[in-house]
Amino acid sequence: MPAFPPTRQVLMESVIFWPIALVLFSGRIWSRTIARKSISALQADDYVMVFTFLCYTSLLIFIQVSAMFGTNEIGDASQLAVVLADPRLFKEHVFGSKIVVASNQCYLFTLWGVKACLLTLYYGLTHRCYERLFVKFVIGYTLLAFAATEMPLFIICRPFSAYWSLPSKNLECSTYHTYCIFQTVFNISSDILLLCIPAPLIVKVKAPPVKKAVLVCIFSLGVFTVMAASLNKYYNFTLPNTEVYMVWHIREASTSVMVANLMCWWPLLKKTFGWRRFVQSWGTSSGRARGMGVRPRTVTTGRKSGRGELGDVDLERMGSGDPITGIPESIAGTPSTSTPPTPESEAAELEMAGDCYAGGGDKREQDSAQSAGNRF
Repeated sequence: MPAFPPTRQVLMESVIFWPIALVLFSGRIWSRTIARKSISALQADDYVMVFTFLCYTSLLIFIQVSAMFGTNEIGDASQLAVVLADPRLFKEHVFGSKIVVASNQCYLFTLWGVKACLLTLYYGLTHRCYERLFVKFVIGYTLLAFAATEMPLFIICRPFSAYWSLPSKNLECSTYHTYCIFQTVFNISSDILLLCIPAPLIVKVKAPPVKKAVLVCIFSLGVFTVMAASLNKYYNFTLPNTEVYMVWHIREASTSVMVANLMCWWPLLKKTFGWRRFVQSWGTSSGRARGMGVRPRTVTTGRKSGRGELGDVDLERMGSGDPITGIPESIAGTPSTSTPPTPESEAAELEMAGDCYAGGGDKREQDSAQSAGNRF
């Protein structure tokens, strides 16, 4: 990558990533509409994602505009003299500095909007599970991290208009050096905590190969997001007075939006391509090849104790946004009676699970939970 990426490269990054993000965002809304039976029944995190995607789109636009204008970060005294002597260049640099402030806010709202959507999803998935306590901790830390990232922007450089003043009397108002340290620490640390929530589920999940491969791919994108955030600030610190950070701004924000939307695609894939039947048949054939018969589609705890633990991660629940309520009394600590499953009960459970995952009523969820509880 060149030290000074041309405006064309910044544009190409946006042209490549934005359509992909748009498709995944549209698929998320469509998938949730399928699962909830109506577009008016979208959940709170869906509206947060709408706002997040608008901020993401604005970020890409601001980055394109910023790449065409200078800022008040001018290290060369001779170049500064030229800018101050030319009214047109002076106005362009002031305008470019204002665009940097606006793009930074869109960048923050995009990243933390994605975190909010993922935490909402994890909070629902860990219903009646002990992992919810850790999710609550991550929610609190993420809120604290946002405040700790936003507040220094208004404290380090005062007055606030100094961010676009020329010449800049305070280097912090043009380089954002101290502010970027705050942003790096709290952004990456909160991302790592977010990755720690699904990581144990993927390691211990008992699922067909296709379903587990999907989870691993999504988790890998989350890891890439952390890498992109690190490289973003690395180039920001090591290559000042360049626009390399713009490229990694785009990559980090784009990957984050993709991950948050891709997590909710399962109902759409199931309805459009029949993936539910494909995954079920894969798991069924694998079980019979091992002489185990048909594996029931239940959420297993992975432990014999009464404490709740997520096992088989249900992608359909992730798509609909419903909590996993199929972890019943045995996880809550109530002693259970174990009865051997029959083919008829397994088929009925599969059918009932399909109805509930498509966004069925509370009664079907309670019946499914009770049925699964008796199985444990």
